[in-house]
Amino acid sequence: MSDLNIQLCPETGICSIVKKDGNKIDLVSEEVSQIRDASGNPDTIRQTLAQIDSGFAERLDSGEIGQISNELK
Repeated sequence: MSDLNIQLCPETGICSIVKKDGNKIDLVSEEVSQIRDASGNPDTIRQTLAQIDSGFAERLDSGEIGQISNELK
């Protein structure tokens, strides 16, 4: 599993997800809520991320999707 740097601001609910290679995606609070609602469903999480940045979503492996799901519960 690749370690992602997942930063969630408690005040705004905005989240940044950064891969080791520097690729990054930023989520607004509504998008974070969508990922939380999809917890445990990797396909839905990937689809949610693809709506924001399809290239970023395509490059995520299953371990990274799992990490996002676990950390944004």
